Amino acid sequence: MTKSLTNSERDQILQDLTFDQQSYLMNILKRGKKTAFANVIAQSKGRMIPNGATDEEIGMLLDDWILDDYLDAGAVSEDLKCECGRALRYQYIVRHVKTGEVRRFGINHFEEHTGLPGTIVKEVVQGFTKIDYELDELLLKMQNGSPTYDIPEGLKLPTDIEEPLSLQLPLLDRQEKRLNSLIRSYREEKEALQRGSNTLEALDIPTQKKEDLKPKETLTQDELQGSFDLFAEEAQEPLQEITSEKPKETYFVGDLSFPTQKAIDGYIQQGTESALMICELLIKEGKVQDKRYSTKKPKIYYAVCTYLDSYVASGSMSVEPLGREDRIYRLKRGR
Repeated sequence: MTKSLTNSERDQILQDLTFDQQSYLMNILKRGKKTAFANVIAQSKGRMIPNGATDEEIGMLLDDWILDDYLDAGAVSEDLKCECGRALRYQYIVRHVKTGEVRRFGINHFEEHTGLPGTIVKEVVQGFTKIDYELDELLLKMQNGSPTYDIPEGLKLPTDIEEPLSLQLPLLDRQEKRLNSLIRSYREEKEALQRGSNTLEALDIPTQKKEDLKPKETLTQDELQGSFDLFAEEAQEPLQEITSEKPKETYFVGDLSFPTQKAIDGYIQQGTESALMICELLIKEGKVQDKRYSTKKPKIYYAVCTYLDSYVASGSMSVEPLGREDRIYRLKRGR
């Protein structure tokens, strides 16, 4: 378990970082707490909030309290106060989606000023503590000497891994695990392609393009659930936007009606990129039934991903797998 830093220890390590590094870590801390808060509220209603959900997406999904902001004055300050009048260092600002009511308070007054049940408040605080632990994990790695990562040239990294590395920041243990898995898969794929190329040359057969050497197969839903994080993004020629034409291969999705497909297209055009968020919006708006696995993940998730993968295959979108938890789909814009 990661050592928990005191406020003074945390502040001291942060002071030794560059401004860009500090800003990035503080933004990650704030975003993490927003998501942790939203997740507890969503789970109390049987829903899920994906990591990286935007404030707008969280507001679309929830009708209750959301965490609007998290402020750190650096020390107890009269500029940040609880609703009760007490000066604070850390102030939480929550907003009720339906009424627009805004409340400002310290961590100890969540229950009093939101009316949320004590059990939910306890889960919120536990979620915040986990985020603090992750910040401490990164700061301790910086203090002990940031590790180096042997990343093969040409490997496309997920945004949440590429950003800290570009700022010369370490990765969390869970991110390192994902990175190692990506590197291993990338190297295995390159080795397989090289073996295939060598075999063709030995047989005096013209070398095929890389994409022609990849197996083309259709996975069942059970196979998708077990190996979704193994899919790799293919380089495609970008198109301006989603087109109504689908590839003529086998991308029929029996669980998705035409109105549901149009709704998914609408979410994508509006900027929603998370497959999990799209599923939750479909459920909230009554476009699909709320059926879930024991993990609480919507059963429609794999059908939604398969539908969006048809756009990836046509070249109009790209996909970024986030392990088994989620997949990010982005429109490819014109150059």
